[in-house]
Amino acid sequence: MSASVISVENLGVSYRTHDKAPAAVLSASLELKQHETLAIVGESGSGKTTIANAILGLLPQDAKVFGSITLSDVELTKLKRGEWPAIRGRRIGYVPQDPMLSLNEVRSIGHHFKETIDAHNLTKGSWRELASERLLEVGLSDPERILRQFPHQLSGGMRQRVLIALAVLARPEVIIADEPTSALDVIIQKHVLDLLEHLTQQLGASLVLITHDLGLVADRSDSVVVMRRGEIVETGPTRDIIGNPQHPYTQELLHAVPKLSAIESRVLPDLSDAAPVLETRGLVKDFKLKHARAATPGAKPNRILRAVNGVDLELRAGECLALVGESGSGKSTVAKIILGLEKPTAGKILLRGVDRESGNRAERIAQTAKIQVVFQDPYASLDPQFTVTRTLNEPLVIHGRGDASQRASRVHELLELVSLDDTILNRYPSELSGGQRQRVAIARALALEPEVLVLDEAVSALDVVVQGQILETLRELRTRIGASMLFITHDLAVVAEIADTIAVITKGEIVETGNAASVFAHPEHPYTKELLDAVPGRSAL
Repeated sequence: MSASVISVENLGVSYRTHDKAPAAVLSASLELKQHETLAIVGESGSGKTTIANAILGLLPQDAKVFGSITLSDVELTKLKRGEWPAIRGRRIGYVPQDPMLSLNEVRSIGHHFKETIDAHNLTKGSWRELASERLLEVGLSDPERILRQFPHQLSGGMRQRVLIALAVLARPEVIIADEPTSALDVIIQKHVLDLLEHLTQQLGASLVLITHDLGLVADRSDSVVVMRRGEIVETGPTRDIIGNPQHPYTQELLHAVPKLSAIESRVLPDLSDAAPVLETRGLVKDFKLKHARAATPGAKPNRILRAVNGVDLELRAGECLALVGESGSGKSTVAKIILGLEKPTAGKILLRGVDRESGNRAERIAQTAKIQVVFQDPYASLDPQFTVTRTLNEPLVIHGRGDASQRASRVHELLELVSLDDTILNRYPSELSGGQRQRVAIARALALEPEVLVLDEAVSALDVVVQGQILETLRELRTRIGASMLFITHDLAVVAEIADTIAVITKGEIVETGNAASVFAHPEHPYTKELLDAVPGRSAL
């Protein structure tokens, strides 16, 4: 048996300002062994991040902590503020969820490294040399350039690698990674998880992986702790939990995970005779770069970035077309052009055969009402000062649909369409769950009875149970109103659950398109195969 590195016994966490609220964590016990990867799994609000913050000493001041947390020979719950620098960052490394929130936007990457190295007195030599070593270690070439750059100048995957490099600066014995890949597409996710696995093996460290994704758990962990509403409901070796879950909640989590195999049991509709609702022809989008570097010394820098290059798509009546690609592939730019949020450099968008750019202003506004969108993050896309009633009323008022009585009736219809009841009409977004917020966003998009619904990563920000609920809502909408959907995503497992047709995009170009079942069974392009191979838990679930 391996020795224990971290032992949590009867941990309870509550907040003094919320005496009537249930405890955030209630009597939780778990053990992390040497060289082990332990996954803590649960939906949003289950308490998994609270446990991580308790181990790291990052709970807010109003938190009351009960029980024991031991790191080898140190009782962490008894540490004073001045004693934490010897633990946090030195013996326990931390990889947070959102690199853009965790990195200071107005500070260079080099500043972040120097600050951390100085705080822990990690080198008597050059901090820059140590920082460069760690950046190379996480697969970032040209570290000197990266140290001069700012967070916004790096891609999402590069920012996450920077956070990992910062977490392993002091060669910690434990790394805690809190949803380290939830904001990343599947290919970058795989690269980041491969890196974490390699580094923990190289350092001989133990890893705590906090996630809601059981596909990822199946691929990457040795043991699992399943949490719900602040309590641990099941724990054990990963192969036992995944292969034979005992608790109903664990079974629900596993059932909710999108699976590539879902495409095998679906009967896809025959849309060969359906008329095209939306078409893009030869769509091109160029962006001018303010700061461009020449590819070779002496050459002129290329100041044009072609984000979309000759994209042809056809969405038919009642069809769900998935536009699939990793971050930076051009898929969201295509969506923005279709929605009229970006002007194409070349090409056309046809709605029922009519060019979107033709006609007078009133006709173009009428065209806009026929294409509506559901964005990735419902909390960011809903006005925090609008009640649900006002949110759903707004598009009706703007487009002059009906009188007050008719609009009120339409609001009730919209809530019923997305399986919400009238009790939420006077609530604000902050008073809704994540799933309720996204349903409201879908209802708002349906208010004007659009012909096309664009869903831009509409389930990727949701935990797996809520994601499953929203996918079910979308399936019901297709049955009830025959909605045509352009579903933009990087996740082929989600595509398998809902799409009829797939168009795969990379570097601004469509490289493969066809019937969803055919593309899954016989992918032709290497990039499509790479996307399929990157789906977590592909073989285990």
